[in-house]
Amino acid sequence: MPNILLVEDSPTQALQLKLLIESGGHQVVSCDDGTPALDLLANGLCEIVITDLELPVMNGLDLIKRMKADFPEIPAVLITAEGSERLAAEALSVGATAYVPKSMVSDLLLGTIEDVLGVMRTDMRYNELINCTVENRLVFDIPNKPELLITAIDLVTQMAAGMELLTVMERYRISQALQQAAANALYRGNLELSRQQLAVATIGDSQDGQMPDLVGQRLSSAPYDRRKIHFDARLTREFIRVVIRDDGPGFDVKTWDASHRGHHESAFTGDSGRGFAIIDRFVDKVTFNSLGNEITLVKHCVTG
Repeated sequence: MPNILLVEDSPTQALQLKLLIESGGHQVVSCDDGTPALDLLANGLCEIVITDLELPVMNGLDLIKRMKADFPEIPAVLITAEGSERLAAEALSVGATAYVPKSMVSDLLLGTIEDVLGVMRTDMRYNELINCTVENRLVFDIPNKPELLITAIDLVTQMAAGMELLTVMERYRISQALQQAAANALYRGNLELSRQQLAVATIGDSQDGQMPDLVGQRLSSAPYDRRKIHFDARLTREFIRVVIRDDGPGFDVKTWDASHRGHHESAFTGDSGRGFAIIDRFVDKVTFNSLGNEITLVKHCVTG
């Protein structure tokens, strides 16, 4: 069964996207508008929808609204063109699981698909027992290892799935918000990288190779090597609350509040702005401690 439904009206772009998605080992079925997409969804032909924003009859935004009403269990990823940040924001608010700017499709689309599938295909062995859980607490002191942070976040989403706290879309969203917060704690907090250095470090490469060397040096030298990330997740039937605290010097919280809160359209410009938008829009409440080295994310749950 095809696991990806691609909705794109341009034959050239549809072919390019199909080849890209298939290169990740996925099967793809495609159509050119939202109306036939709904027919395919009704036939149970996909796990994820990848849709362009601009379509001839039923555009991507209207498709996502219909999907939220008729197929809420199927996640939708919106591909947006340059200058469509406001519509991307609206798509997130009406039910899109994620969005990928067209300029970053080759870099981000396959990873986004894998992230969504990973959240959907949680380990089913413990779900019956986990579903009996009333409250769960996970507390870790994690060294500066990104793979351990990802594992901790995956464990939170698996617990949320087993407790039936959130939909697939909501689990993906909180996973993405936690990844952004954890990356900030590691790179900006414990390793004290500047915003420019952080942008290169998270990509994992640079033209002259100097930034990855800088990350490696800080990971193995004092005081950075002794720092840890405190990860405290509490899952109840009413909410999920995750506290992430680094051992870095913190920052001026008022600066972040003034520049990045409030769902500003400008939060969707640039890669770092995309990260802020993910955190701010994908959870219900975000707070910092006074020092600026601890972030608390809260997601309310609606069960049963």
